[in-house]
Amino acid sequence: MFKPKDSKLSHIATLRNNTNPTWWRDPCLRKNVFHCVGLYFCVFYLGYDASLMTGLQAIPEWNDYFDNPSGNTLGLISASLFLPAIVTPFMASAVNSRWGRRICIAVGSILMILGACLNAFANNIGMFIGGRVVIGAAGPFAKITAIALLQEIAHPRLRAYVATSYYSNYYFGQIVAAWFCFGALSWAETSWRWRAPCLFQALAPIIVLGHLFFVPESPRWLVHHDRSDEAMRILAAEHANGDVEDELVKYEYNEICQAIRYEEENKKTKYTDFLKTPGNRRRLLVLITMGTGSNWVGNGIIAYYLSPALKLVGIKKASEIAGINGGLAIWSLIWAYAGSLNAERVGRRPLWIIGTAGMLATYIVMTGLSGSFAAHKSHGVGLAVVPMMYIYKTFYCMSWSPLPFAYGAEILPYHMRLKGLSIELSVQSVGLAFNQWVNPVALAAIAWKYYIVYIALIAMYLVLILFFFPETRRMTIEEVSVLFDTGRKGNAQAATDQFVHGKELKETTGDEALDVEKAPQAKVVSHVE
Repeated sequence: MFKPKDSKLSHIATLRNNTNPTWWRDPCLRKNVFHCVGLYFCVFYLGYDASLMTGLQAIPEWNDYFDNPSGNTLGLISASLFLPAIVTPFMASAVNSRWGRRICIAVGSILMILGACLNAFANNIGMFIGGRVVIGAAGPFAKITAIALLQEIAHPRLRAYVATSYYSNYYFGQIVAAWFCFGALSWAETSWRWRAPCLFQALAPIIVLGHLFFVPESPRWLVHHDRSDEAMRILAAEHANGDVEDELVKYEYNEICQAIRYEEENKKTKYTDFLKTPGNRRRLLVLITMGTGSNWVGNGIIAYYLSPALKLVGIKKASEIAGINGGLAIWSLIWAYAGSLNAERVGRRPLWIIGTAGMLATYIVMTGLSGSFAAHKSHGVGLAVVPMMYIYKTFYCMSWSPLPFAYGAEILPYHMRLKGLSIELSVQSVGLAFNQWVNPVALAAIAWKYYIVYIALIAMYLVLILFFFPETRRMTIEEVSVLFDTGRKGNAQAATDQFVHGKELKETTGDEALDVEKAPQAKVVSHVE
C-alpha cells in the first residue's frame, strides 16, 4: 500500500559526474542550491498573507479603520486574493511558453510590489481589496513558474530535496507576518500598526527580482526553443562545474532532447489533451485532488480564521491569539521541512497517507472538544483545542505543505507542465475563494458543527490518495513525467526503462508511440554522443 513498485537504485548514480558527493563542498552545487533556494521567496507572499489576515483581525486600528469587517465582508476581503488567481495561471502559462520562466517570474514580482503598496496606503475598504486583487493576480506568475524552473535546473541528486522544500517556505512568510503583527500591538496606536505589516509584503518580490539576475533559464525551455547549445552550457555549469563532456550532463541533455522530441510542441498541446488518455486523466484527477485538497482539508480554518475559531472555545485576548498564531507558524515550518527533507528517503506516498490519516483523526478529536466546550463551557476543554491544532498542523505540514506543487510539477511532461500547474493553481484558487468566503459565514451560523464537513472531506481525499497517488522517488523528472502512463499505481522501473533503453511512451499526447522517421513534423533535436 505504501510503496508500490519502486526503483531499487537510481541508475543516474552510476554515471560519472564532475561534482563532490557532498553538495556544500562543491562550488557548482553550492551555486545550484543558491539558485534554487532564492526561488523559495516566490511562495513567501501566500504564507505571509495567511498570517497577515489573522494578525490584522487582532489589531484594533485595522478593525476600526475598516468599520469592523465580519461575515460576508471579511469573507470577500480574504477571497479577493484568490479570485483573480482562477484566471491568471493560464495567462502565466502563455507568458512562460513565449518568453521563458525568468520573464514570467519578473512580471509577477513587479505586480506583487504594486499590490503591497496599494494595501499599505489604502484609504478605504475598496482600495484595500483592490490591492489584494493585484497581489492575487500576480501570484501565479511567480508561484507556479518558480517550482517548474526549480525542478528543471536542480541537480538530479538534489532535486527531490529542493523541490519538496519549496512550498514549505510558505511558513517563513507566515512566521514573519504573525510576529510582525504581534509586535505591532505594542506600537503607538496609529494606522501604521496595520499599514507597516501590509507594506512589508513587498520585500519578498523585491528579493526575487534581484535574484533573477543570477538564475539561469530552464534548459528544457531553451531546448524547446532551438537554443540547445545554451541549454548544454547551463546544464554543465549547474551540474558538472562546466564540464560539457560529463556523463551525467550528456545523459540529462539527451533525456531532455528525447522527451521533447517525442512530445508534441507546447503550442500544439491543448488543455483537452488531459482527457484523451488514461494516463492524462489520472494526472488531471491528481492535480484536481491536490488543488482542492490543499485548502479543503480543514487548514483554512486555522490559517485564515484562527481568531474566530479560538473565540469559539473561549480564547479572546488579542495577545493570546497573536501568540498562538505565531507559535503555529514556527511549528508548521519545522514540520514542513521535516516532510520535505524526508520525501526522497521515506517516499511521497507514505507521507501523503500518514499525513492525511493523521489529519482525519485529529479533526475528529478537535470537533469533539469544540462541541463539548459549546455545551459545558469548560475552560480546560477549550484550552485542549490548542494542542490539537498543533497536532493537526504537524500532519498537514509534513504532507500537504511540501508535496502538492512539487508532486504536480514532476508528474507532468514538459509540454504539459505549465498547463497542468495552471490547472492545479486555478482549481486551488476556486477552492480557496469559495472556502474563505464561506468559512466565516458558516462559523458564525453553525459554529463547531461546521468542522464535521471537513471530516467528511478529509476522508474522501484519503481514499483518492490510496488509489491514485503513485510513488515517484529515486527517479529523474523526465522519468517521473511518464510514470502515470505505466498504470494506475505507476511502475517506476517501467518508466525508467523507457529512457534507459531509448524508448518513451507517447501516450501523454493521446497518439501512438512516435516513430521519428514517420514523423517529419516532429522537432529535430541533436543528441550528444
